[in-house]
Amino acid sequence: MVIPFLSFSTADFLLIIIMICGNCAFAPLFSLFYCSCSFARQKELPHKHHSSFSLAILNLPSFPVYWFGFNLHCCYSRCFLLLLLFGSVVLNFFVQAEMSNLLPIGDIMPDMKNWSCIITVQEKQQVTDSMGTPTKKQKFVFYDSEGSKVEGIIFNADILRMSPMLQVYKRYKISNADVRTIPLKFQTAELTKQWVITSKTVIDEVDGDEDIMPIQFAFTKFADLAEYMDDRSKSVDVLGVVISSLAMKTITKNSKQSSVQKFVLLNEESQTVLLSLWDDFLNNEGQVILNNMQSYPVIIGRRLKVNNYNGVSLSTWFDSALLVDPPIQEARQLKNWAMRNTKSIAEIIDAKSYIKYNPALSLKGDQKTTLICNVTPSQKTAWVKAKLSFEHIFQKYWYMSCAKCYQATAADYEIEFTCNSCKEKGAAMPRCRFDIDLSDDSGVIPASIFGDLAETILTFTGLEAMDHFNQNLELPLEFVHAQLKTKTFLVHIKPVQTQLADARQRYTVLYCSELEPQFDCARLTNEPKSVSLSTDRQTENEQLLTAGHGGSSSKVRLRLSQKFDETETVDTSDLDSPDADSKKKAKLG
Repeated sequence: MVIPFLSFSTADFLLIIIMICGNCAFAPLFSLFYCSCSFARQKELPHKHHSSFSLAILNLPSFPVYWFGFNLHCCYSRCFLLLLLFGSVVLNFFVQAEMSNLLPIGDIMPDMKNWSCIITVQEKQQVTDSMGTPTKKQKFVFYDSEGSKVEGIIFNADILRMSPMLQVYKRYKISNADVRTIPLKFQTAELTKQWVITSKTVIDEVDGDEDIMPIQFAFTKFADLAEYMDDRSKSVDVLGVVISSLAMKTITKNSKQSSVQKFVLLNEESQTVLLSLWDDFLNNEGQVILNNMQSYPVIIGRRLKVNNYNGVSLSTWFDSALLVDPPIQEARQLKNWAMRNTKSIAEIIDAKSYIKYNPALSLKGDQKTTLICNVTPSQKTAWVKAKLSFEHIFQKYWYMSCAKCYQATAADYEIEFTCNSCKEKGAAMPRCRFDIDLSDDSGVIPASIFGDLAETILTFTGLEAMDHFNQNLELPLEFVHAQLKTKTFLVHIKPVQTQLADARQRYTVLYCSELEPQFDCARLTNEPKSVSLSTDRQTENEQLLTAGHGGSSSKVRLRLSQKFDETETVDTSDLDSPDADSKKKAKLG
């Protein structure tokens, strides 16, 4: 048995095809109205048209009563059918027109109008000042589904209005921004064009974030960071999991206060490096990191500067960017690794080895060294091969320090106090510290050595040195001095801002390691074939070398003793250069 209202005529099929091609979303509604209209017209049409929905609706001249809509059921059906047919065509016309203006980043050229692009925000930099002008700007990096990138930029008053509309990792449709070519000297391999976003730019958020960024990063390994140290022309991208943070500090430089806080980054090789976040970075991404510290946030640091603090450290710069928990595969793998190794990470945090010099990051197997005569204060750091001597120097070998930040304090031993430097409360502890001369065949320079390095050379701890001092006893160092005369060390030094009383530059020893005898006379690399010294420098070196090899040392002792009585200005960037307390120096006379 055939159900009449389910049979279709040729015209019915044509209508169905037109509607599906126009907009398939109307197909279910079409089926409902086919049924209702077919029932309504069954008794009205000639027998041969009983099964034809299309003729029932469109055969208007044969049934004028329905044309005027007296049968409301079929009148509404006709209106709805016409709406479906023509409305879908009109709708698709506008949709296709809009889609024709939706372009990928690579097809959007300077000065182009009437375009749209769906992008994801990869980076959102801090607001910065334009050099030499009052102009403020904020830069972004956008990418599309093809992986193409473009720089976005907002200026001045538009920053406050438009910047909150663009958040990292979110997708947006941006229309009709002003497209410009980035000046050639500021272009990179990825970024050659710039979209200037103003209050007139149309920005609509697009639902649904991408699961994984289609972006590839070139990360610098922690072990390779030393190659970029103190070079303002170079920066690095790093990936690391944040496991701890140090106390925030306020630093005054050039009459301007800045806030800085160090965060501890860890990689899968269990190497740590400190990252300093300054000012806006600390207020923005830094707070996100601190709020999520327990979940081991993974960060990508882009365009970071490499400094020499504790051998190697990282710092944000004006054009740096921080991506916290970015949706990339490497970041998710690192977070999973951290979650599986919580016990090992806890041990690293407890040991606090990250606040000490890390030779694994700063020392190379073929480390280049410099002749002492060529070391200058303008160098951030220098590596030298030298002999160590301090037999002729009158000193106390220790100072009282904060146990947390090592800054000098006037607090008594084991008395709890609040440190004026790190603001932490703790007991005062003696720390080993003394002056040495570093010498090679070309010259001599004075330096200070601290902490574990000092104890290793001295063979006494800071506490033992304090006990001898308090009992007015000299440390038995005859064997130490004899051994040092037979050894050569690889030493990493950096200049100190304050000079000695005789205007000689003083240095701080960052690291030293005894060289094997076969390497004592190794060829110095990166050195000129001949060295020319001034007459004054030659005379100074001869005097110091003579004093250090058994000659009369009273003059040297007097000079350094006087230096110990003077008040020294501690370099705020050098946590290992505290003042020495010389109140009881006379006991050793």
